[in-house]
Amino acid sequence: MRRQMSEMIVSEPLASRIRQEAQSQGIEVEQLLEAALRHYRFKAQRDKLIAEATWWRSQPDDVRQKYAGEFVAIYHQSVIDHDRDEDVLLKRVRAEIGKKVILITPSLGRREMRITSTRSGMI
Repeated sequence: MRRQMSEMIVSEPLASRIRQEAQSQGIEVEQLLEAALRHYRFKAQRDKLIAEATWWRSQPDDVRQKYAGEFVAIYHQSVIDHDRDEDVLLKRVRAEIGKKVILITPSLGRREMRITSTRSGMI
């Protein structure tokens, strides 16, 4: 299977740094760039979840109390859905808006953040 090649133009100082880093890691430039992109996306997703959790914890107790005993789905600093069953909530939200970064958390208290990935490889 033949891979389609694309060209990207970057400044020479940056191109040299990328080549040097790839060489020092003993990998191809493309592998380095793929790993860097995965790392960037992971960090961006984690930062979004932290921001959503911070927003939710900053809400008044009476707002969070409305969902007592339930999990809430937070997206763009808004409760988009809630349910007593976390798995049911997750499936419903995924069906509605796809695989976007959404915080699912108990309405009251804190929880450990779980970040899962179906991809393996260098990060």
